[in-house]
Amino acid sequence: MCFTAAMVGPIKTLTDLRRIEAAVRVTCNECGHVRMCDREALIHHRTMHRAGLDWASVRSSLPCWNARCGSANTRVEALPFSQDRVELRRKRAETILMNLALSVLHAASYRAKDAPIATPDVRLALRVLYPYLRDETHLRSYWAAAAAPRDHAWDSCHRPYEAIVAALLQRGLAVEAELR
Repeated sequence: MCFTAAMVGPIKTLTDLRRIEAAVRVTCNECGHVRMCDREALIHHRTMHRAGLDWASVRSSLPCWNARCGSANTRVEALPFSQDRVELRRKRAETILMNLALSVLHAASYRAKDAPIATPDVRLALRVLYPYLRDETHLRSYWAAAAAPRDHAWDSCHRPYEAIVAALLQRGLAVEAELR
């Protein structure tokens, strides 16, 4: 399937679906079972299992996810979030902004023991994430962990970061596979 209105040319890799904010629909040709797959979860799964991300291999290798069928005869399609270009751009901009803020927090949580985590870039990233979470609990716990003195290299913000990502995923937002 080619989305020339939102992309230039056909889909080449699974990560190209980020440009059109698309999900993946797998339809079994034998039993008719249909499943919508989270794009980022599929990218993460295929990366962890060292499977290819190119669109041709994804289309040829996804099985039916019906427990009683398991057939390899499936049709895999990319479904865009919206056909409306304005809505598509807005959704894409929101996703890019949210994932950029998450990448700042992710990088900050891996800073060296002597480098401070509670910096203006981290504070700004937390403020950017507030409209997506609508709850300050996880954001405040990240800031508290970032501002606390660290005696050891393993004292960091990993757990609060994971809680933020889990909350975003629970709200149905598209967190990039590399940041999960």
